[in-house]
Amino acid sequence: DLKKNSRDFLGKDDYAIGDFSKEVDRRVKEEVAKMREKDDYELGDLSVVLDGKVKELVCELSGKEEYEFGDLSVEIDKRVKSSVAEFCGKDTYSPGDLSKEFAKRTKSGILNYTGKDSYKFGDITAKAIKNYTGKDEYQFGDVTKKLMGNLLGKKDGK
Repeated sequence: DLKKNSRDFLGKDDYAIGDFSKEVDRRVKEEVAKMREKDDYELGDLSVVLDGKVKELVCELSGKEEYEFGDLSVEIDKRVKSSVAEFCGKDTYSPGDLSKEFAKRTKSGILNYTGKDSYKFGDITAKAIKNYTGKDEYQFGDVTKKLMGNLLGKKDGK
């Protein structure tokens, strides 16, 4: 029951506008004060708690005992470079590796799609039209005929 839960949460029978906000504020401040091992909450305590927690997490990520400014950036950089090197099939990352790997994979994908040994401008479009129309040789109007046939259906059972 909503009223019973509200009474239990607020610790009183009557509800006034703002009671929930005030109670949440009181409880958060109480918990932050406990974390700071203080009797009362003071402005800035939450920031100090969050700062400490973030530094603890950064130490866990980096494997260091004590936090130093920049540790998170260094760790992220190290992990990204390691992931890119792995993606590229290398032991270590060098600038440009990701671009080169994308280019290599893109070229391979295009050649695989077109079935050719090399690429020239228009090959992808030609292959797409061939796949769409089912014809080996393109003639002007083939795409429109195929599209209209698909939309309107074949006439006379053809």
